[in-house]
Amino acid sequence: MATCFDNIISYKGGCESVSGLLLDNLIPIREAEKYTGEDYASAGELIEDKINFAIENVVSDVTSHFQSSYIPRTILEDKRAGFIAETQTEKAASPYFRGIELRICNQDTFLSMYVSSIDIYLNYTGALNVLVIDTMTGETLDTIAVTSVAGEVVTTYVDKTYNAEKRKRRIAFVYDCTSIPNYLTNLIGEGCITCNKGLYNLSGYVTGRSIKYATGSTPILANIDGHTDTAGLSVNFNIHCDNRTWLCAHRSTIALAVLYRTAELIMEYAYFNSDRFNTKTAIRREELNARMMKYHEDYNTHLNTALKNIKTPMDGMCFICKQKSKSIITLP
Repeated sequence: MATCFDNIISYKGGCESVSGLLLDNLIPIREAEKYTGEDYASAGELIEDKINFAIENVVSDVTSHFQSSYIPRTILEDKRAGFIAETQTEKAASPYFRGIELRICNQDTFLSMYVSSIDIYLNYTGALNVLVIDTMTGETLDTIAVTSVAGEVVTTYVDKTYNAEKRKRRIAFVYDCTSIPNYLTNLIGEGCITCNKGLYNLSGYVTGRSIKYATGSTPILANIDGHTDTAGLSVNFNIHCDNRTWLCAHRSTIALAVLYRTAELIMEYAYFNSDRFNTKTAIRREELNARMMKYHEDYNTHLNTALKNIKTPMDGMCFICKQKSKSIITLP
């Protein structure tokens, strides 16, 4: 899966470095070739593995440093959209994509929506696809393969996360109802939930509505209509703070730390495996150890510099709001 840290650094012959930093300035590709063997088929494979591990190390170190700034809660809300009606009321097939649209109402902090599972309740036995759509762009984000059994509630585990980094998002879960009848499923359960122009406030962060749009049309706001029910579809999700996405905004700041940590890891690997490599070429363990220690010192230096330049938000939801103190002088 692609992440914001992909290609944060690179090497000659690899993908373009988004930071402009190349490992070759510390360890040339021809040197890295000396350290391949049973574990790695090529220098590129060795380097990619160590870059990925270095990224995880740096992210972990930065996260630990700012731990006191995080509000100690991960999941803000755990919700469900789509509730089966108490009476088994069949709804006819129709030539539309139908389902649920969830809107993340956020412009202040770094949130993500994690979808744990979806339920379907259809009068149909067979396979179908539930599409996950970004209804702001019309892009299909995911396709979830589902096997339906007529008259039974079938749960499919999704385990997908959709980011909403300081912006609103509209994400729909729909399927083609052209030849598939379903059983009545309402967006919300019983109780008082505010409705505004077809949008229900499902929580403090998410609104939702039942939707439909014609097959063949682009699933964007202009082509989507609200509907009375969710066509037998339910979505189980939670909203949580996404500190990793926040850190993505600072990836250029930590790039040098990633570079030196990668170099350190390659030297470490070469040092502890030098006996195997000596059958191909002479490698001095003393030199490897000295370079490993030097790159470790450089890593700490650049990491500390990065930490001084990274400022945490103070939104009061995911990050602690640290109020500035002020002195008040009372005159007699």
